[in-house]
Amino acid sequence: MLQPWLEARSDERIQDPALHNALAKIYIDIDQDPQDFLINNKFYDSKDVGKYCEERNPDLAFIAYKRAWGECDDELIEVTNKNYLYRMQAKYLVERQNEELWGKVLDPANTHRAQVIDQIVAYALPATQNADEVSCSVKAFMTADLLAELIDLLERIVLHNSQFANNKNLQNLMILTAVKVKQESVMDYINRLDHYEGEEVAKICADDEYQLYEEALAIYKKFEKHVEAIKILLHK
Repeated sequence: MLQPWLEARSDERIQDPALHNALAKIYIDIDQDPQDFLINNKFYDSKDVGKYCEERNPDLAFIAYKRAWGECDDELIEVTNKNYLYRMQAKYLVERQNEELWGKVLDPANTHRAQVIDQIVAYALPATQNADEVSCSVKAFMTADLLAELIDLLERIVLHNSQFANNKNLQNLMILTAVKVKQESVMDYINRLDHYEGEEVAKICADDEYQLYEEALAIYKKFEKHVEAIKILLHK
């Protein structure tokens, strides 16, 4: 009885949130293309409708919360954690590009952190073609001191994503992070990559703190810095 009356009021362009909340809940309960309504309707209250969806269909709750784009971030994180929707959460984090939200999710106190990181590294970031999303995500991992995870992330982006394969900054970061936490991979990166700052990276490799002298020599040879290469051979 309610549905046709509410739809008639909606057709009259009435924008009252209560009206559109009621329509959303009816469409959810009778399964009348609720996803399309939640994505395209501009007038319902995301928090109210999202809460209504949580026990009925968590995927729809996610859509409602996402549509608020920041106003329901806490609710979105909670419902995705509770229902193991880590891939959806990871994609939202990458798209949202919000430092505060990244900080909450990557906080060591978050018991769901590892599962979300796995989905960010394996799925969400390799799928993006947006340089700003990559930059914000990489910065978030660095801020959280997740260097080992950052290496895995950069490998997928730089070595397996043609969109960013030749990005100088990402190549520099990948090698320098490996110098700190994954030294066994540094030589492989040096040989496979071509667009990093050779001299600067070689100086860091040759520093007595890291003692990656063979790697420094390989870089100087690759970039045809012969005098520097000889110095490494003589002094290191």
